[in-house]
Amino acid sequence: MIVRDSQGREYRLQVNGDGDSYFIAKLLYRNSTVDSLQCVLYPPDKLVINDIIIHSDVIHAPEHLGAALLRWVVEPKPIDYRRRGLGTHLLQFAIKKARQRGIKRICGSLTQEDINNNPTLVKWYKKHGFEILPPSQENIENAAFGISLDLGEKSN
Repeated sequence: MIVRDSQGREYRLQVNGDGDSYFIAKLLYRNSTVDSLQCVLYPPDKLVINDIIIHSDVIHAPEHLGAALLRWVVEPKPIDYRRRGLGTHLLQFAIKKARQRGIKRICGSLTQEDINNNPTLVKWYKKHGFEILPPSQENIENAAFGISLDLGEKSN
């Protein structure tokens, strides 16, 4: 599957995992992973988002010999893939997967480090229909917040 970022660049979606208990979805640009989503399935009713990672420091392998030789002279600048809509594509993919499997709820944890690295993260999850909750036993030990999206009767 091919997805496009906010600037029209194409990325290939690759899904790994057994599909029954977990999956990892990656977005690849020029054969480098630039974004990934890790989920665990707890049938029959829950999908847990373990992590969404949008890379901010990707250096791609040279496409040809000339580019490789140029690297000896000019150090390549890392590319930041955040704020291109790629996380949204991955989140929508997780929601679609959950619905296909009849999952009723998606949940996860946000740490203070997550929020410090992306101050708009809470707002982003709210924009996609998630509730922001106080941490509970369901969340990881160092969670600042829990996130939850009910897929019951609603259509998102």
